[in-house]
Amino acid sequence: MASVLIVNEISSEREELARALEAEGFQVIEAEAAADAVREIWEGSFLCVFIAAVLTGKNANQLSEELHQMAPEVVTFIHGKNDNRAALVRKAVDLRDGVAAA
Repeated sequence: MASVLIVNEISSEREELARALEAEGFQVIEAEAAADAVREIWEGSFLCVFIAAVLTGKNANQLSEELHQMAPEVVTFIHGKNDNRAALVRKAVDLRDGVAAA
């Protein structure tokens, strides 16, 4: 089962995306802060990471670059709260199924 990491400080947004990804068969790990995401990347193996565009204390692009340096095989998606959840899930599904290149 492919694992996905969600980094979002807003628990309701994080949980909604997690439910949608789990419905597609993903194992989902949730992180509420950038530091948690870094720890999870060290501890696990992920297909991709969804990073909220707004994080306290760390720019989303900086976190994406840091995670890429730690695990270059992991694809990161930065998203805003108004992004279509189904489209985000489709990105992960396409990546898992080999439809989209990393």
